[in-house]
Amino acid sequence: METNSKMNWMEVFQRIRHIVMALLFLAMGVLMIIAEKLNIEALLNFDEIFRWFFGGICFLYGAFRLYRGVQKN
Repeated sequence: METNSKMNWMEVFQRIRHIVMALLFLAMGVLMIIAEKLNIEALLNFDEIFRWFFGGICFLYGAFRLYRGVQKN
């Protein structure tokens, strides 16, 4: 029974980790895309095409991580 309890905590921890990482990647993707509107100087130093491409990749990867975090096995 102890092994079952440890597996449940491992699954919960893994699910929380996926969701937190997903939120971080989604936030980074959104920040990269709307950096010009928010006037974030550190991100405006990058080329606009790079910001859009990298922001899109971060957003898609964040969506994938979120899906993995909320799906049931």
